[in-house]
Amino acid sequence: MSENEIRNIAISLITQYGDEAQTIAMLRAAEYAASLNTIEWLKWEEISLLIGNIDQLPLDG
Repeated sequence: MSENEIRNIAISLITQYGDEAQTIAMLRAAEYAASLNTIEWLKWEEISLLIGNIDQLPLDG
């Protein structure tokens, strides 16, 4: 999965869930970790971290 796709998922989750987006991503990561699906687990960990980084960016304006 490309960085652009990861970013699009993160933005989509923020749009849909707002402040809960990172929690949703973390829950997904945990589900995949529990099922030993390493590829999906790492993808959702990356999405969760990106959401955290996006949330810390200053707003323009």
